[in-house]
Amino acid sequence: MKRRKFILTTAGTSALAISGCSFEKRKEQAVESNISEHIAGVTWQDHRDELKSRLYDEYLPFWDNGGYDKEYGGFICNLSKDGIPVDDEKFIWYQGRAVWVYSFLYNNFGQNPEYLEIAKNTRDFFVKHMYQGEGKWAEVVHRNGKVIKGVEPGSDVYGWLFAANGLIEYYKISKNEDDIRLVKESIWASVKAYNSPQYMKGTKYEGLRFQGHSMVLIRLLTQFLDYHKDDDLEKLLNYHVDRIMTYFYNPEFRITNERLNHDFSRIKGKEGFMFLGHALETQWMIMQFALQKNNKALFDESKNNFRRYLEIGWDNIFDGWADEDYYVFGGDDHVQGPEYSTKTMWAHTEILVGCMMVIENTGEAWAKDYYNRTWEYMKKTYSLGVGAWEQAVNRRGEPISREKWGINPMRRGNYHQPRFLMLNILSLDRMIK
Repeated sequence: MKRRKFILTTAGTSALAISGCSFEKRKEQAVESNISEHIAGVTWQDHRDELKSRLYDEYLPFWDNGGYDKEYGGFICNLSKDGIPVDDEKFIWYQGRAVWVYSFLYNNFGQNPEYLEIAKNTRDFFVKHMYQGEGKWAEVVHRNGKVIKGVEPGSDVYGWLFAANGLIEYYKISKNEDDIRLVKESIWASVKAYNSPQYMKGTKYEGLRFQGHSMVLIRLLTQFLDYHKDDDLEKLLNYHVDRIMTYFYNPEFRITNERLNHDFSRIKGKEGFMFLGHALETQWMIMQFALQKNNKALFDESKNNFRRYLEIGWDNIFDGWADEDYYVFGGDDHVQGPEYSTKTMWAHTEILVGCMMVIENTGEAWAKDYYNRTWEYMKKTYSLGVGAWEQAVNRRGEPISREKWGINPMRRGNYHQPRFLMLNILSLDRMIK
């Protein structure tokens, strides 16, 4: 199959600078579209203050109840609604994510020494107890660091990449070259494992390619290369942006397939399948990449994909978004179109991040409309005054567990919620300024 190749500019302009350059244009478009300086029914400043309250008054205090392990460092994420641990397990995903969250807090929100202490203690815990050498990380340990599940055949590399992502943000504080070494070892170990035809051997996904893997690599490399020059990693980043936009993207149906064969060809019978959550989330990350590279064509293409996926998954009966399976055609084991039975919190935060990015940089009315609708839905379903929001609801908006994904029903998220709050607070700060 003949494919076009993305030509990616190499200008190293920062995202903030691009946002600033486009701000006057955004304001002009906003005036033309009669968009006032309001969002979610209030002024930009009032909404910024609301998001800050959600972060400082709800989310951060929740983890002080026991989710953050003050004795050993690190995070336990199987918790009661009050934040009390129900076991003592620590997953590598959530250690790396926590280091990113608290390092980002420290770097962008006043350099509070409490955030630095949490980031440092968590970083020290998982480096000491979970690093297995050669860029590989144990999957699960007890709170004292004793390994429960190490590096096993058939496991994926998401945890290794989340560990790297946390260390990328923490390095801005530590300036410790060991953190850079661990980041690079983790990235290249993940790439080597993923490129093997036997990747995830023994599972139904053996040897496949995953949109989600490219997504995580794009996000962490975009952040890393913003301050650390590495030609090989720059090539890797461009490679995965190209994979998403010209291989995973299926122009026949204008969707993004979640999985491909090892050679990036389409899986027979799965050409019309999309995992909406990853598809939409990946597009705002490519928008961010395009801003850094000052690549307007790529920004517009990813923005248009983002909008399309948002529109085809929106539930116009009950509101909210169908963020899991989407099928172009019906089949014996699935319906045609979006699957509404599970609506996850994490995916709705991705809508809010992407819409805010479009609002800030273009002022387009559709993004404001969907931001308002999504935020109202979030408030009445997931964020009911509880520090760590509900993980999932059914079509009617009633809380449900995600056990079908192998996720403990007591699992509390420590990443998507604070990431959305922090990124959108910073966007609003720039818009207000």
